[in-house]
Amino acid sequence: MFEKREIYRAIGELAYAIAKAGDGLRLEEKKAFMEIAEEELKFEAWAAESRFEILDEKVHPSLEHAYNEALHEFKLYKEHLTPELKEKTIKVLKKVAEACKKSEIKDFIIDRLEHDLKAL
Repeated sequence: MFEKREIYRAIGELAYAIAKAGDGLRLEEKKAFMEIAEEELKFEAWAAESRFEILDEKVHPSLEHAYNEALHEFKLYKEHLTPELKEKTIKVLKKVAEACKKSEIKDFIIDRLEHDLKAL
């Protein structure tokens, strides 16, 4: 179960990168992510939400660092990263991107993730 929790935390890290991309992180984007996480991740939302909040309040990683850390977690626990979880990851990130101000960098991150998840 630990492995899946780490995957959900990685989803939170990617959502942070998406929300921060472009104009930076705003309150509306934080709220949108929390609502999307509750809706899509259900009981596992807490893991993604806590990672998102820690990154926002304490760590403040670059987009590249947040993305690479999340991808590292996916690689570590790829045997637990089911096709359904991959699909859910992309769905959450697309919803976060739609809720935030549109930007090319957000689209780029999602396209890159779709490619990287296919390779796992």
